[in-house]
Amino acid sequence: MNDVLLIPDPSDKEADWTLDPEGGQPVHEAEAAPEPAAASPMQEVNRHFGTNVAATVSARVVNMARGVCLVPFLLWHIGLEAYGIWTTIFILVSYVGVTTLGLSNVYIKYVAEFHARREYDKANALLSTGLSITIPLCAALFAGFVLCWKWYSPWLRLPPAHAADGKEAVLIVLGIFLSSIAFNGFGDLLTGTQQIAATQVFLIISILTEFALILWLVSEGRGIRGLAEAYLARTILNDGLTIWWAFRKLKWLHVSPRLVSSEAIKQVVHFGGVVQFQTMLSIFLASVERLAGLMSIGVKAAGLLDVAKKWPSALSTVPMSFFFALLPAASHVEAASSPSERLRNLRKLYLSTSRYSNLSTVAFVAAIVFWAGPILHVWLGPELPKLHSAVTLFVVFSLAMQFHMLTGPGNSLFRGIGRIYEEFNYSVPNLALLAMALPMARWIQGSWTPLGIGVAAAVATILSACVLMGRVLFVLDLKLIHYLKVVIVPGLAAYMVAFLLAWPVAKLVAAANRWEGAGVLLAAGVVYAGGTILILYRWVLTNEEKRKGAELYSRGLGVLRGREAVA
Repeated sequence: MNDVLLIPDPSDKEADWTLDPEGGQPVHEAEAAPEPAAASPMQEVNRHFGTNVAATVSARVVNMARGVCLVPFLLWHIGLEAYGIWTTIFILVSYVGVTTLGLSNVYIKYVAEFHARREYDKANALLSTGLSITIPLCAALFAGFVLCWKWYSPWLRLPPAHAADGKEAVLIVLGIFLSSIAFNGFGDLLTGTQQIAATQVFLIISILTEFALILWLVSEGRGIRGLAEAYLARTILNDGLTIWWAFRKLKWLHVSPRLVSSEAIKQVVHFGGVVQFQTMLSIFLASVERLAGLMSIGVKAAGLLDVAKKWPSALSTVPMSFFFALLPAASHVEAASSPSERLRNLRKLYLSTSRYSNLSTVAFVAAIVFWAGPILHVWLGPELPKLHSAVTLFVVFSLAMQFHMLTGPGNSLFRGIGRIYEEFNYSVPNLALLAMALPMARWIQGSWTPLGIGVAAAVATILSACVLMGRVLFVLDLKLIHYLKVVIVPGLAAYMVAFLLAWPVAKLVAAANRWEGAGVLLAAGVVYAGGTILILYRWVLTNEEKRKGAELYSRGLGVLRGREAVA
């Protein structure tokens, strides 16, 4: 898998073309070949990129499947009100995590640069400095929340029937989340050295463990407490395996309070501080509809909005895997490329990541947009009639998520090259648009409603995403027409096929029970995937992409035949 190139490799002389980053048509390799100096950093990135993306996709798909399967199970066993409390707890946890999440990007960016230049002493100093800051800070935060429970608990609006188990769940989740933040530096260290695959394997193990524990504990009547206890087990397992692997794999790794340095503190305070503030805005924007629903209507509205956004949020699973790998890759290219080739290599990273991440997003969004009713009918069954506006919100959140995912490559690239202030080109317009859209939605609807809140948040997301993407094209000196041709147009194939299948899918699912409907969706999904792939292969994919796809297919067949031979 290490030799799978998701980014066009300038040194690959077997490829007959590559994307012209200046915005022109695909050209012959002989005409587009860069100077030899640019090959080294791109080869180093390509050596890890495919494996890292594949491992991250696997972990996120597992997590997505876990979330999708658990929603109907939890609604059946604990009800919408208790489920709304659980989602509200994680809104609180997300804001608490803002106090240290900026440090994660500091680790990834600078460790990637230090590793590229073999400056291991600086990497050790950075991790030691980060641990010296986060461990006492997280301990103090947890103590503060325990002592100040009576002041912030009214904000959670816990119903009397769930006051006791809600408090216990909040404190358990806060405690383990804060401890995990304190020790996340080891996972970020592995990410910065482009060893993301190992961290994703550990994540899969911990997710599956949590899933099994949730099924058992909730079935035994533990309710919200059981959810918190399963989350505790997941985090302990994941962090323990990650720390063990970091010391085992990175022979140069050494952590000590004596390694704390003023240079590392400056990196944490400046870069980490700005990213931390941006993370706070991102978390707010990601949860704004649930917050608005909670504060204006109640926990049931927050629960409904969370259910409607569960699949749209889950569909970000695959594209975010590209963004996760792009940040250290961009930092590596920035540190190792020659000045004359730096911009060209960054364009290659941005175009290829945007192209593949958008295709993976559209593959889910197109089906959700045209098959929303049948999907929710099968997924939620008898619970669906209780969730008014769920189908409309399902579609609206999915479209907004596609635009949100289009901003991912730009944000990751900007962080990787240290242009952290550029991200405000997304968050600031989003906040301004929200300030106008939410009151307007209330005025149009006549009162606060989950539908009005959801549509307002989606419109603000779509428009602000366009602002950021325009800024990225300007910074990288890319033409809009070329970006549309390479990134956006290929996704239209999925919309076309999903639209053609919409009517038969709706009719067949409506006439079937849930299990039969699931079979219809599965069969339609196979036809949808085959039709989309056929269109892409015939009219969209380049010769190099077809060649790489054929290699992957052949490799997969070889693995299967090998297993059959062993059996």
